[in-house]
Amino acid sequence: MTVPVYIISLASAQHRRTFQEAQAQRLGFEPIWQAAVGVQDFSDEEFLQHAFRWQRPLKKTEVGCFLSHQRVWQRIAASNGPAVVLEDDVILADHWVSAVEALSQLQGLNFINLEAVGKKQLGESRICGSLTIQRLHLNSSGAGAYLVWPQAAQRLVQRAEQYGAALADAFINEARELHVWQLVPAIGIQQCMLPYYGLPYEEEGASQIARELHASAVPPSMSVAWGMRWRRVVGEFKKGVIKMGVLRGHRRQFVPYLNHQRHR
Repeated sequence: MTVPVYIISLASAQHRRTFQEAQAQRLGFEPIWQAAVGVQDFSDEEFLQHAFRWQRPLKKTEVGCFLSHQRVWQRIAASNGPAVVLEDDVILADHWVSAVEALSQLQGLNFINLEAVGKKQLGESRICGSLTIQRLHLNSSGAGAYLVWPQAAQRLVQRAEQYGAALADAFINEARELHVWQLVPAIGIQQCMLPYYGLPYEEEGASQIARELHASAVPPSMSVAWGMRWRRVVGEFKKGVIKMGVLRGHRRQFVPYLNHQRHR
């Protein structure tokens, strides 16, 4: 496989590392391991520097997840071609390698979402051999599997420096300067999404963020709290404008995973 594949791997989740090693060997690619940023990897002071830059207070695991993606973006921004970013709970289709190789040759775009999670607002289609991609105008969730070009990675790095941490998937979705597309059907799915598609699910694949026992940080002042609320209002307004794209033919829908439709 000629396209680099970065897998963000949390040291404490050894069962996930073992699963991804076996999956990579089965599919025939050599992963590049990116150590995930855990909550023990930054101080409380560093956490508070990141916790209030988005639309609501972030949890430590959410900050760690964002910083993990940011480190991969930095590596891809300094490279010469597109690369895949995977979180360590993603299940990949059997034809995943050939699909990614074909998608990496496309021109005029710089980001392709590869996974099925959440409802998405999709627009025009492009055909790439046996594959179909659709313009992704609004993505409600998911940063578990994507193909990103160096130009887009550089823009994400710059946005992180300018705006600070956020939920990783929301941060990508809010980067409207990217040319984002969705592969339909998807060729990757996070383990926690399997029940929604009627597929077997193992509890140990549950989200590490969802398991976090620590509450989000408390804003230190009313001005900080109001700043987050204002960003929330602006963000929801922008999403509302994008949702009006259904009047121009956009569709709000769940993306299938292979031939599996979402049941709920």
